[in-house]
Amino acid sequence: MYLLDYTYWKTADTLLRSGYEFIPSSDYSDEIWLEAPGKSPYDMVRLHRKNVDFHQEIVRDANMQAERIEQVRISLNKRSIKVLNLLFSAEAPVDDWEEAIGEPYKKGKASVESALIHTAELDQGIQRIEASLQTDLAALRHLREDDISYDDVQGVKESFISLLKKKEERRKKEAAFFQNGKPFFTYIFIALQLIMFFLLEINGGSTNTETLVAFGAKENSLIAAGEWWRLVTPIVLHIGLAHLAFNTFALWSIGTAVEKIYGSGRFLLIYLLAGVTGSIASFVFSPYPSAGASGAIFGCLGALLYLAVSNRKLFLKTIGTNIIVIIIINLGFGFAVSNIDNSGHIGGLIGGFLAAGALGLPNTSARAKRIVSAVLLVALGGGFLYYGVHSPAHQQTALVQQAGRLYQDGQYEEVSELLSGEAQQEGASADLLRILAVSDMQIGEYDKAAALLERAIDKEPEDDTSYYNLAFLYAEKNEWAKAETAIKTAVKLKPNEQSYKELQEQIERKE
Repeated sequence: MYLLDYTYWKTADTLLRSGYEFIPSSDYSDEIWLEAPGKSPYDMVRLHRKNVDFHQEIVRDANMQAERIEQVRISLNKRSIKVLNLLFSAEAPVDDWEEAIGEPYKKGKASVESALIHTAELDQGIQRIEASLQTDLAALRHLREDDISYDDVQGVKESFISLLKKKEERRKKEAAFFQNGKPFFTYIFIALQLIMFFLLEINGGSTNTETLVAFGAKENSLIAAGEWWRLVTPIVLHIGLAHLAFNTFALWSIGTAVEKIYGSGRFLLIYLLAGVTGSIASFVFSPYPSAGASGAIFGCLGALLYLAVSNRKLFLKTIGTNIIVIIIINLGFGFAVSNIDNSGHIGGLIGGFLAAGALGLPNTSARAKRIVSAVLLVALGGGFLYYGVHSPAHQQTALVQQAGRLYQDGQYEEVSELLSGEAQQEGASADLLRILAVSDMQIGEYDKAAALLERAIDKEPEDDTSYYNLAFLYAEKNEWAKAETAIKTAVKLKPNEQSYKELQEQIERKE
C-alpha cells in the first residue's frame, strides 16, 4: 500500500543527495523535476507518481513532456536536452505497454525516454533506474509491502523536503555572495580608459612613445628620478585601439564579477594595488616604456584565485576552473608574442591575490590571513621597488633612457657628460656604450667613439649598427683597411641594408 510512494520519495531523496539539483515546480507531491549532474547521461530527470491504466497514457505523457522540454530548450538556447521520464504506477497498464517505453519520444532537439516502475516488478524497475542513471539505489532493493509503513513514507518525504530547504538556503547564500556591490568603479575605469585614449589620439597618437610618456606611461628613468605617480597612471592608458578594446572587454567581463563579490570599496583597492604591483614588476623586469590596464585586470583574476583558496566549493560551483584556464592562456600568449609585458601581468596577478587576502572576503574574519597577506604585499612590492631603484643594472638602464631623450633633442655634449663616468665601468652595457659613441661622433670625438664601439662589439658581436658606425669612423680617420673589415662585417650581418652597401662602395673606391 505504501511501498510505491516510499520508492518514489526515496528515489528523489537519493538523487538529490547524489548531486542532482531540484527544479522548482508548482507542486512536487506527484511530480519532481531534477537537473542531472555532468556525469549523468541525461540532462534532466522527471519523477511522476501517477497510476497508469493504458499504454496510450504513457505515449500522451511522453509527447506532452517532449513538447514542453523543447520550449524550455529554445528559451535556454541549449543545443539539445535529454530527459529520463520515470513513471511510478501502482499497477502496470492492462494492455500491451512495453512498446510505449521502448524508444525515446522526440520533439525538435528534445528527447524524452520513459521508464515504468510498478509494484509487481519493483526490483526490476529499481535496477532499470540504476542502470540508466549510473547511481546506487541499494536501499530500495528487495523491499516488500510489509516492510513499509505510513510513517516511513512521511519520514522520507520530510527528509526530501528538509534537504530541499537546506539547498535553497545554500543557494540564497551563494547568490548573496555575488551581491556585495554593483559594478560602479568598473564602469568608472572603463570610462577613464576611453577618455584617456581619446586624449592620447588627439595629442600625437596612442602609439606614439613621447605622447604616452607625457601622459604618464611607465618609464623607468622617470620613475627612478622620483615620478612615483607613473606606477599608477599607466592603468588608464592604452597603446592602440586593439589594446584598448581587449582590455576594456576583459575589465567589463572580469571586473564586474570581482566588484560584485568583493564590494566596490574592496574592488577599488584591489584594482589599484594590482595595477601598482604590475607597474613595479614591469619597472624591475622590463626596460621599455609601457601602459595598459592588463596588470590590474590580472589582479582581478588573482582576486578570483583567492576566492578559490578561501572557498573552494563555492568557487568551483560558481566560477569554476575556467578562470585558471584563462590565466594560463593569457600568460602563455604573453610569453609567445613579443612586445607583451608579461612581467606586469604576473606582478598584477600576485598583487591582486595578496590584496584580496589582505582585504578579505566580505562577511568573513580570517584575521591571520589578512595580516600575512598584507605583510607579503608590502614586503614584495616595497622590496622589488627598492631593488629596481638601487640595482646597478636598473640605474644604468635609466641613464640610457635619459640619454636617449637628450640625444633626440640634439644635446650630445650632455649625453657625453651624463654617460662618460658610467662607461668607464667594466659592467657598462652595450646600449650605454653605443649611445655614448654616437653622441661623441656628433661632437667630433672620433677616437673615443671608436673605442666605445669596439667595446660594444665585444659585448654584442652580432651588432651590425656598431660595425657600420665603426667603419664610418675608420674612414674618417683614413684607416681604410679597418674600415673595409668593419663594413664587410656589417653587410654580412645585414645584407639588405642599402646604407651599408653605399658606405662599402665608397670605402672600396677610396682604397
